[in-house]
Amino acid sequence: MEAGPGRPAGALRYAADEPPPHPASFILGLQVAVLVCTPVVVVTTIVTRAANLAGAYLSWAIFASMVIGGLTTIVQARRVAGIGGANLMIMGASGASIGVAVLALAAGGPALLAVLVIASGLFQLGLAARLVLLRRIITPVVSGTLVALISVTVMPMGFALLTAVPAQAPAAAAPTVTLVTAATVLGLMLRAPRILRAWTPVLALALGCVAAGFFGILDLTPVREAGWFGIPAAALPGLDVRFDSSFWLLLPAFLFVTLVITVRQVSDAIVMQRLSRREQKATDFRRVQGAVAACGAGTLLSGVAGVLPIWPYPAGIAMAEGIGVAARRVGVYIGAIFIGLAFVPKITALLLSIPGPVLGAWLVVVMGLIFARGMRVVFQTGGGRHSLLIAGFSFWIGVGIQFQAIFPQHLGTPAAQMLANGLTAGGVTILLLNLFLELTGPRRRRTEMRLGPESLRALDEFVVGFAGKYGWGSEGKARLRAASEEALLSLARQDEGESDSAGRRLRVVARNDRKGAIVEFSAATDAANLENQIVLLSDIPDFESTRDLSLRLLRHYASSVKHQQYHNADVVTIRVDR
Repeated sequence: MEAGPGRPAGALRYAADEPPPHPASFILGLQVAVLVCTPVVVVTTIVTRAANLAGAYLSWAIFASMVIGGLTTIVQARRVAGIGGANLMIMGASGASIGVAVLALAAGGPALLAVLVIASGLFQLGLAARLVLLRRIITPVVSGTLVALISVTVMPMGFALLTAVPAQAPAAAAPTVTLVTAATVLGLMLRAPRILRAWTPVLALALGCVAAGFFGILDLTPVREAGWFGIPAAALPGLDVRFDSSFWLLLPAFLFVTLVITVRQVSDAIVMQRLSRREQKATDFRRVQGAVAACGAGTLLSGVAGVLPIWPYPAGIAMAEGIGVAARRVGVYIGAIFIGLAFVPKITALLLSIPGPVLGAWLVVVMGLIFARGMRVVFQTGGGRHSLLIAGFSFWIGVGIQFQAIFPQHLGTPAAQMLANGLTAGGVTILLLNLFLELTGPRRRRTEMRLGPESLRALDEFVVGFAGKYGWGSEGKARLRAASEEALLSLARQDEGESDSAGRRLRVVARNDRKGAIVEFSAATDAANLENQIVLLSDIPDFESTRDLSLRLLRHYASSVKHQQYHNADVVTIRVDR
């Protein structure tokens, strides 16, 4: 079976709106919920152990993270009041937040973590509302580098866990357990069948614990003492609203992590839309906005509970690719069962008994995979040497700052401590370099006009002036004029019959490059999508329709047409070759 966004439609057994039978949905939901439960508990345990916190807070953090993850998974599937992606997206505690969460817990405890996570949630809701702006700020080069830097901030904790064994343990205990766990993870990821590969966390942790048992460093007493049903004592940490230096020093790092989580959520939401449909359609960015908003709402709940923020897990994509199930009903079952597992203390106690070397080996392999994914995004952008130079330099600045290899004597001042985190330092570097590249590159020319046929003359004058400034030939100039005219007419015809269309304004931004021009048309959003309509032209075209004719001409003159619809913006981007 071919997997991925380009997979044939026949490989999809249940699309998003096609509910499987309830028994099948329950079985699939139970399997995935058990799988997701493992990384949620493991990530939470790693953070609390690294910050030297345990006891009541650890139990509460695991319980709250599982409940919030389950609730957000249900919202993502059901799409409540515009919040949610209306797709099978599984949410849980964010592994990207491990590094910054440990710093927050060490600096101010759960109360400081809570207020920082709430600030992150508000920031993410703001990003969801203005997601249209991210298309220029968070480029693939930026997002890939930030994802790679996540592993840089977390890897030291994974290495520390590799030697976290009791003092009386045999000398060979830590290396052997680490080797068994890492070999299992790598072996399953590299050679196991797709179905078995989904169970990699469970199998690897189980075999690692078996190896730990041979060396006497596995204590299952808490598992035997734990009950089958119960609720941990509420350990709501309150909010540290003093906003002292610790808050301001850590806030930039939390915001950069939130950017990474948002990029991950946007990417997963787009992929799930493609995997969840039988017909080819353009991405509905309003649903992507809803997915980011749901993630932000879950992060707010996490802040109130004083636990890690959430992000999407790849289990939903793996299910759609592997067995062809992308039904939203399964997402609801997964969320509900995930919440139910939070009330089973014995499962939590079992996962909390995992020794340090097992957790460390699993974390090192997973972070290595995250690093590789980030670098793959950078290399696949096709941005040329500029992109590679910016990504490489920013990454190593982050590494140098994280390990205090760059001017460590200057990192102790309050101002420098804001950048003493590798993710923050690397993120600021790449954003500044991208800004420099933008300011010194070909200048964008822009104009604004009413959205309607009466603006064709103004648009033509703008396009002719743009082409003349950059020395376009007559053939390329004619193609650019024709494509721009058809783009405006196609947008304007969406307004026919709308009572509120008279006030719509159109902003046109043109940018020249070596191959041609990129022209962006921005207006208030509308229901129809030009990309979808262009695709449908190959089915049953109406040759007497002026709208079909306009779309055909647009497809002919432009080398590419991209239509992105948001709740508050409608953006059509065309590329015209010289």
